[in-house]
Amino acid sequence: MKNLPNYYFCIDGGGTNSRARLYDSNENILSSSKTDSGNIYNDVYKVTKNINFLWKKCCKKAKLNSNKICKNTISSFGLAGARSVKDNNFIKKKFNYFKKIIISTDGYIALISVTNGKTGAILNIGTGVVANIMLKNKLSQQISGWGYPYGDVGGGWWIGFKSILETLKKIDGYNYDKDIIYDKVLKKIGNKDVKIISWLSNSNPKKIGELANMIYNIKNHSKIANKIITDGKKEIEKIIDYILIEKKIKNIHCIGGLATSYAPLLKKRYSKYLIYNKIDPLIGALLISKNKCPIEKLTNDTKVYK
Repeated sequence: MKNLPNYYFCIDGGGTNSRARLYDSNENILSSSKTDSGNIYNDVYKVTKNINFLWKKCCKKAKLNSNKICKNTISSFGLAGARSVKDNNFIKKKFNYFKKIIISTDGYIALISVTNGKTGAILNIGTGVVANIMLKNKLSQQISGWGYPYGDVGGGWWIGFKSILETLKKIDGYNYDKDIIYDKVLKKIGNKDVKIISWLSNSNPKKIGELANMIYNIKNHSKIANKIITDGKKEIEKIIDYILIEKKIKNIHCIGGLATSYAPLLKKRYSKYLIYNKIDPLIGALLISKNKCPIEKLTNDTKVYK
């Protein structure tokens, strides 16, 4: 019995925010903490600092000595960008003082929290767009989630990015449309070249994604905003169709800051398949850490494209 871990340290690290929780061996919550990005693909060094901060903070709140309990703690991290082998190994080496470290993608721990390892799907529409599917053979599949600036059509950063592109055409003088989107965007990024260049050079997916809510608010009064949202909706509907038709999975849990914003825009026939209940991905991280659910194995990582 003395070889069993006494603690479980779990992290849900998304592209924008990260949450952590420290559990005892009976799954009681001892403490929790939060900070910003957990995307190791975008900045593994920053995320390393964030993980260390979360660990120290959780231990301090629980009145435990982090240096003494680490060897008896299993850590389960769900991190955005965790498909990067190099960054994965960097994190494991940096925190090798834990009894064991399990690294999953943030989408996978969310998937486990609602499926408990059984077939099902989760669609996360936030700063980015990513779907995770649990297959019958206990393998999982990821759709979209390629990240900034290559994928995530319909996500927050993509919406903000498209609105900026249209505004830059306008200020250069070769886009003659009259649309309220231009003034709205310029109020965010600056109304002079020097200010705009400074804003763009210091931007990141989170910062660009902050424009998304504003674009949603004006979509009924702006042709450009409406087109951007409509294009995003169409892409998300393609993902939903793939899950329903190709994978024959009829329960899709929708999460993320923009999920409910898209909900009334989607085809009505999807309503009986889409679930908008609040979920807790940290529960998924805990289940994985206690071997109650399978460790992430992505079919994507075994495919060869020709």
